Amino acid sequence: MQTNPFQTILDELGEVKQLLHSIQKEPELELKKKFYSFKEASEILKVDYQTVRSHVLKGNIKAEQLGRFYRINHLDLMAALKDVKSLKYKR
Repeated sequence: MQTNPFQTILDELGEVKQLLHSIQKEPELELKKKFYSFKEASEILKVDYQTVRSHVLKGNIKAEQLGRFYRINHLDLMAALKDVKSLKYKR
């Protein structure tokens, strides 16, 4: 019976492929846990602190209140960017 001489290489390539796939998914999982303050979000969006604050209070950007402070999830911030064409000019 003849065996495939390249079978060990194919097996190792399969392992490398799975490893690369898990590495690609890892940053996505980290971003789910990332939260921003109003100041950090305003720096990312390149708008004023008050603009971010007013959008959160209006409900345009979803945020969680922790005591006196609000924290904006990374994914919610990016979703708000997709929903609102320009946060600078939305009234």
